[in-house]
Amino acid sequence: MMTLDTFLRSTSFLLGLMALLAVLETALPFAKKNWRKRHAVPNLLFTAVTLAMNLAFNAGAVLIAAWLAERHIGVLSDVALPPIAMTALAVVILDACTYVAHRLMHVVPPMWKVHSVHHSDPLVDVTTSLRAHPVETAWRFLFIMVPVWLLGLPVAGVATYRILSAVIALFEHVNVKLWQPLDTALSFVSVTPNMHKIHHSRVASETNTNYGNILSLFDRLFGTFTPSSRAASVDSGLEGHDEDDGQGFVALLNLPFRGATNPSPLGRTEKAAIPQIGR
Repeated sequence: MMTLDTFLRSTSFLLGLMALLAVLETALPFAKKNWRKRHAVPNLLFTAVTLAMNLAFNAGAVLIAAWLAERHIGVLSDVALPPIAMTALAVVILDACTYVAHRLMHVVPPMWKVHSVHHSDPLVDVTTSLRAHPVETAWRFLFIMVPVWLLGLPVAGVATYRILSAVIALFEHVNVKLWQPLDTALSFVSVTPNMHKIHHSRVASETNTNYGNILSLFDRLFGTFTPSSRAASVDSGLEGHDEDDGQGFVALLNLPFRGATNPSPLGRTEKAAIPQIGR
């Protein structure tokens, strides 16, 4: 079960990994924008909020999964597969649901306003990983819990996915210069730093690709994959959100509620490049 002690250990591990990756960013930076110190405070505050929300969400996910398993509720609750296979299946299913949640945030205007808090960071680095508006954190969790309820996914699978998701998020945002042939090879299976950098591009035709969280499979399957080799030309951030007064913690919390001033993929000049659901 997800206890407070377990959560604190996993949080300490994530923060330690974040610190290690921050050191690597200093030694081998990919982008060299002068934003590292300027965005550190708001990003770390969002990290604290996201981690605090996940204390409740992770505990809830595991408890609900255990409750469903005890009562054999869910389509997959009585499927006779080895535990490792069931865990792997749960990870793939939850990663597919997260892909859908992420893609919808780029298509549904109110959710894009929420998600723009994440995309408005002018420098993508490890502190950007958990820079998410609380509404986005809740939205993503909803897309985790619905399949857990409907399918009766195992506790081990839910817990494994949540841990892998957090760790991969740190790696895919890290501002480290990775050898491109290695990044390209890894991107055949998983989301890589260079692959995800393209998703943070200011160009809509690039922003609206590479939605994957752990696996690159779903981007390839649904035609939203952009090769990671294009990362070198990416300028990250959102137009109109580079000023210091718009990058503070409170200003970013209010960003989704500023009406027409919020950029939306549907209103940008490249709106034809937005992939449609089911395409």
